[in-house]
Amino acid sequence: MRESMLRQYMYISTAVGIGQSEIDAILSACQRNNQERNVTGLLLYNGRNFLQLLEGEVEDLSWVMRKIEADPRHSGVSIIEDITVSERACPDWLMRHIRIADEVGERRAKLDSELPVNLDSSLRRVILNFASLN
Repeated sequence: MRESMLRQYMYISTAVGIGQSEIDAILSACQRNNQERNVTGLLLYNGRNFLQLLEGEVEDLSWVMRKIEADPRHSGVSIIEDITVSERACPDWLMRHIRIADEVGERRAKLDSELPVNLDSSLRRVILNFASLN
């Protein structure tokens, strides 16, 4: 019996001008695909870029990443983190969309309060920095 190895991928991509209805459609597809593949995570969109954290086994994450890279709604998909973890930071989130506050000054504090407590500190830092972008 092979031992499963959990990984976390974090990627960023460019997607200018995506409306709320498209984000809702993306989230719905993510949740459906992620349930099928036992992938969890979170999604942020700042009006120009997506940042997504995905958690699962390598084979499942690779399958999900192929779907993401083929999606014409965004481009320039770049994995910025790929780490092995002993447990999921988002075990109950098939894909949670965390909205970024409109007011730049409020973004970091609001987002920090919504992120999982056991999220790796370097991933937390990347996510909080992403939220500071306009």
